[in-house]
Amino acid sequence: MTRTKIEWTDETWNVATGCEKVSPGCDGCYAETLAERFRGTAGHYFESGFDLTLRPDRLALPLSWKKPRRVFVNSMSDLFHAGIPDEYIARAFAVMALTPQHTYQILTKRHSRMRSLLTGLCDCGQGCVPATHFRSAMAWAVSKANVDRIPGVPDDAEQRVYRETPWPLPNVGLGVSVENQKWADIRIPALAATPAAFRFLSCEPLLGPLDLTRWLPPISPVPPAEAPATWAEWTWPDWVPTAVRGGIEGFWGEDQGRSPRLWMAAMHENNAPAFGAEIEMGDDPHRRRVTGRFVYCWGNIGRLALANDPAREFAYTSFGRRRDQRRGRAIDWVIAGGESGHKARAVHPDWVRTVRDQTTAAGAAFFFKQWGEWAPAPFIVRVCDPDVGWKGTDEELATAKADSEARGATHAHTGGWFEEDDERHYWLHEIGHKPWSLERCALPPGTAAIRRWGKKAAGRELDGRTWDEMPAVQR
Repeated sequence: MTRTKIEWTDETWNVATGCEKVSPGCDGCYAETLAERFRGTAGHYFESGFDLTLRPDRLALPLSWKKPRRVFVNSMSDLFHAGIPDEYIARAFAVMALTPQHTYQILTKRHSRMRSLLTGLCDCGQGCVPATHFRSAMAWAVSKANVDRIPGVPDDAEQRVYRETPWPLPNVGLGVSVENQKWADIRIPALAATPAAFRFLSCEPLLGPLDLTRWLPPISPVPPAEAPATWAEWTWPDWVPTAVRGGIEGFWGEDQGRSPRLWMAAMHENNAPAFGAEIEMGDDPHRRRVTGRFVYCWGNIGRLALANDPAREFAYTSFGRRRDQRRGRAIDWVIAGGESGHKARAVHPDWVRTVRDQTTAAGAAFFFKQWGEWAPAPFIVRVCDPDVGWKGTDEELATAKADSEARGATHAHTGGWFEEDDERHYWLHEIGHKPWSLERCALPPGTAAIRRWGKKAAGRELDGRTWDEMPAVQR
């Protein structure tokens, strides 16, 4: 049973609460607003407001949950906050290792600490604290020799955590918050460098346009619908070997009733690695791992163009195993959403569409959580056929105009911005015309008609449907 209103998870598990703001995405923090309402209330869970507070009594909770759940870790804090000791984080990871039936989702804005703690690499790029130390701390947290052992763990917990559980934990996904391009460029590289069962982005609140193609390269060179109908219209990139081109054109040739368009469509149908992505895969005839740029052929078969092997141009390869399913991308799941709350900043609808299109083109899962306070609205709501004019009564006309004002746009998101403190801030233009009179004017290119509906009324439909995709997690 779902125990939280957060749409993309089933359960929240707060082993700590409280945090501090680190970037613009934090400005309207719902968790802070909730906690600060009770500051000073004697005996209340949030008596200390949003001050960082460890909650060791919550650590063992997942051990009692038998039915598999998706668990959002620390929805009211950040597990990698500087004030949370390494040993305490290791205790939480030990519990996650002992509960493989659950899928854990860890979201952070402290990307550097996440990477250094889980990989043993700090920002200097050197091995400063080996990751094996963290795994030892996980085992110690459940060791019988530890007087502060987590209560309720099984007798063989230490053996299971240190020797039997794979690393990274196969049921733990890691994500970073990405509210604009600046923070995407800062946080995603650290996430990409940290091993995880799956990696995800939370683009909420989305405060600016994002180009994620560096980490989400598209599966096909162009969308299949835009692909050429014949090979005469297709130009191969220089890096694709001649023999590879010939094999593909022969299989997908017109004489076989096929085309480049069908070739690219098959890439998506088979969830192939990204075209041109540099990846490591198995070279089937030789049973060894090779690195090269991927070219899809057919079925689950591809070729790796080899730049550094003078003995041959390409290697044969196939795809399908989980370790091969990074598919040349660093991200497996993207969550997007607008901001809610009294001071909510509006999201431009095209920002959301761009994130969706980049995600789906890369074969990753996309989840649209909400529009937030602001959402699209009709720019023009016609009350009659403009060529015929109004044929009803004056009272009916007044009703029709009132209805159009209730449904039509009140603002236009300009996409215009100014820079302050090294951050971009976007503004809205208030529409002066009534919706039913807007046929006399038009919105400039790049702007979008929107309205402050409120979170519930705005809903979470994007272009006529909801987007509830979740990442594949293989045990």
